[in-house]
Amino acid sequence: MVNYNIQNISFSNNDLKRKIKVPSICTSELAELIGIIIGDGNIYTKDRHELTIVGHIKEDKEYHEKFILKLFKKLFNINAKSVEKHFTSGTSRRIRIKSKAIINFLTKFVGLKSGKKQKIIIPKIIINSNERTICSFLRGLADTDFYIKFKTRYGNKNYYPIIIGNFSDRMLVDQLKTLLERIGLHSHIENRKRYDKIAKKWYFSYAINIVGKKNLENWMKKIGFRNKRHLIRYKVWQTNGKCPPFTNIERGERILSGEGESNSHKVALQATAVPLCHPRT
Repeated sequence: MVNYNIQNISFSNNDLKRKIKVPSICTSELAELIGIIIGDGNIYTKDRHELTIVGHIKEDKEYHEKFILKLFKKLFNINAKSVEKHFTSGTSRRIRIKSKAIINFLTKFVGLKSGKKQKIIIPKIIINSNERTICSFLRGLADTDFYIKFKTRYGNKNYYPIIIGNFSDRMLVDQLKTLLERIGLHSHIENRKRYDKIAKKWYFSYAINIVGKKNLENWMKKIGFRNKRHLIRYKVWQTNGKCPPFTNIERGERILSGEGESNSHKVALQATAVPLCHPRT
């Protein structure tokens, strides 16, 4: 377990006034937060000490309010809020942390990068940690930046599970594959590309895929999810043996309750299937 010499952390007067603290060891809670930050976070150090975590305005509301905010309180003794934000690209939910001590800790001690989210790598404190810490990190990353889908196979609709994380950094995906192997989960890497007609350029990414029922069961046993937008899809599949595309929290709860859904409701879901706004700097 990594011990930090927190005496070297620089606290602002506002940090001291708010009684901000930083961890002295790398706990499973800190590992999970590191995964969350790599997934949905941005750190700024150029002209301010700030961390933002951005998620879906509705689907991530409960996850933000019932878990991430409490995690920040436990780790740093900071009272944060998750608020709705409106950008030119859409709406989202945002947690914003302003603290010199917290940002210094995350960048200088943990090893997270600030600025543009490019060439992201997993910090050494995660790479060199035990299985419990690795699983906590993977859960935090998956809750924010992975998704679970159920494909049609052998004529059976929406039953075959795949957990997917798609990133622009190949090194990050290679590291994820190594970590998954260490905890006994098989995965494969898929090279992806798409052409943006507006920008007139190709975009390349790399997906880490955890495929099949056995892998999903192992994932839920060792890692699991905390975010309801993933859990609801898993529960629908577990209950019915399949999970339709575009199943969000509302739709999943309707299916599990046995209420069913009208065709107009299905059309509305498909029309708003990708409303997630993730502004990146």
